[in-house]
Amino acid sequence: MKNALETLRSHLQTLVDLAQTANPDGHALQAQFLLAQQHFQHQMLPLGDDLPSAQPVLTEINRTLRLLAMDVAFLQAARQSTTAQQRQRQMVEKLGQLLNFCEALALAIANEV
Repeated sequence: MKNALETLRSHLQTLVDLAQTANPDGHALQAQFLLAQQHFQHQMLPLGDDLPSAQPVLTEINRTLRLLAMDVAFLQAARQSTTAQQRQRQMVEKLGQLLNFCEALALAIANEV
């Protein structure tokens, strides 16, 4: 479980790094986002059955990932730099939330063990 959580954090941190570049590559963002999303869905989400205290955090991560998917798509579609910058800020904000959720999840896991 801890390794799966560290992998998710790593994917999210890579996304933060990509999103904070001056002109982020939309395809690279999309690819990295898909890695994070798939890892969460296949490795993390099923753990909610074994760790009931982690279920609310997993639900929030899932919700925020869905919102982040829209931000990634909107950033790719942005044609004006002000719109792209706004989308970047929104992405970085959501990624910060996701990293905070990872911390909460780590605490939930530690309390279960």
